[in-house]
Amino acid sequence: MRFFAVLVLVTILGIAPASAWQEFVYLDRGFAIQFQGRPQITAGIHKSTLIKDLRTSIYTNTDDNVLYRMTVVELGARADAGNNLLNEAAYFLMREGEVLFTDFPRVYQDEKAVYGVTLVVDRMDGTRARTSLYVNKGRLYIIDAIVLPARGDKDMTTPSRFDQTVRFPPDGRFD
Repeated sequence: MRFFAVLVLVTILGIAPASAWQEFVYLDRGFAIQFQGRPQITAGIHKSTLIKDLRTSIYTNTDDNVLYRMTVVELGARADAGNNLLNEAAYFLMREGEVLFTDFPRVYQDEKAVYGVTLVVDRMDGTRARTSLYVNKGRLYIIDAIVLPARGDKDMTTPSRFDQTVRFPPDGRFD
């Protein structure tokens, strides 16, 4: 009986869904993250009251009424303002609705550690946003998983998986 149970479990785990998570590496932007399909990449300008006209690269993918988005803000000569920009972004997100959860995640350990902040906010527009923010090597990273109203189940765990897959290459490469 145990053998049969193990066989069923192995069979189920061996079947990958059509939209399986896969990692995409962007060394030129200093990160790797998993999406459920190749993300669209667009350019933009970061909205800030502190510093104007900071360029962004925005990576997006939508699956099952959840918008997954990684925004990379190029700080350039203003890298010194990174922590202030991170807190500004968290502040404005917090003001969009009811904050359900706050955490301070870490990518890597010891001297390679990169610390950030995560907020889960039920927004006034009916969406739920899980956003993690990090500053690393002259860039602000804003990682959003936004559960759209059409999804219905805001308590699904998949959005939390997205931001937890981010990696930053400690020495400019992934081994």
